[in-house]
Amino acid sequence: MNPFAKISLLALGPALALGIARFAYGLLLPPMKMDLGISYAQAGWLNTINAVGYILGALTAALVARRLGTARTYNFGAVFTVLTVLTLGVVQGFEALSLFRLLSGVSGAWIFVAGGVIAAEAAAEYPGKSGVLIGVFYAGAGFGVALTGLVVPQWLEHFGPSSWRDVWVLLGVLGALFAVAGYTATPPDWTRAERSSAGTVYRPFRHKWILGGYIAFGAGSIAYMTFIVAFLTSSGQPPWHISAFWVSIGLSSMTAPWLWSRLFARLRHARAFAILVGISAAGAIIPLISASFPAAIASAVVFGAVFFAVVAATTDFIRRNVGISNTTAAIGTFTAAFGTGQTLGPLVIGRIIDSYSSLTAGVAAGCAFICLGSALALLQRDQK
Repeated sequence: MNPFAKISLLALGPALALGIARFAYGLLLPPMKMDLGISYAQAGWLNTINAVGYILGALTAALVARRLGTARTYNFGAVFTVLTVLTLGVVQGFEALSLFRLLSGVSGAWIFVAGGVIAAEAAAEYPGKSGVLIGVFYAGAGFGVALTGLVVPQWLEHFGPSSWRDVWVLLGVLGALFAVAGYTATPPDWTRAERSSAGTVYRPFRHKWILGGYIAFGAGSIAYMTFIVAFLTSSGQPPWHISAFWVSIGLSSMTAPWLWSRLFARLRHARAFAILVGISAAGAIIPLISASFPAAIASAVVFGAVFFAVVAATTDFIRRNVGISNTTAAIGTFTAAFGTGQTLGPLVIGRIIDSYSSLTAGVAAGCAFICLGSALALLQRDQK
């Protein structure tokens, strides 16, 4: 199997971990909020607790990979994520939903970190194509976003808002197919480098500026992904507009490996990261300028084209600045930083929305966080 085919199958892991287990919640937030009778702060909490799990998963991924091997960590995370997504359609009560959102965050991070290591190892064998190969892995999340955008709004329109539990079950079934496909792309020999890394230490303080920028980007971008559907719905957009918006994010993100690979190759330090984060801020601001449908699609296309490319930029930075023996620890640290921002973002911005009774204020605050992330990353320099 050629490397593009391998990583394309492996990319269904991020499609499950992020496209389904994490970001589909943004589409389901309005009916869940209405059916459960919760506030925007509580709705934000359900994404915050998922991000807490994501941090825990990122911080434990290196340990789990040393025990199980990278490939088994990826596959175990995929199976467990499928089970937690299915369970979201069955459990009752806000506390139970919080628990399984937490658990899906842990297992989703294991998929993301272990899969990122496998993708980075594969890319290292093809230096001229490394940017594209790494980008293909993270573009899988965009495929998951596009798929949920096609399925979820149409299902809710046909069966009604109260069917949101059935949607989680449907997404769990789709995720199971992704898990099986990803399993075929994780041969045992890809775990060899991970097992040789025991006892090494990664020192993240050397990368403090890009890590700080990643935290800020995580806070702002997850706020956009969490509340933008509610924002568009409040402005009178019909369900098919919401579906088109979500699909546009997913499809545009799938173009990222070919759009930005030259940027990764040409720019040193964290400049590629800073530029991409700045572009995402521009995309997130568009709905604040105009609430029209064309403006919403423009926002989705611009934001989507760089959202997962930002994640790929961190892996490219790690590939250039961290030895292979520390790759898993570094990717885990960066994933934890992103998760920290994603933990703070929905909770803080949900409270801003409740305090000002304004979704516009929340989206604007998210844009400010993203801009901060770009500015911080400009201070980062390569270490090698």
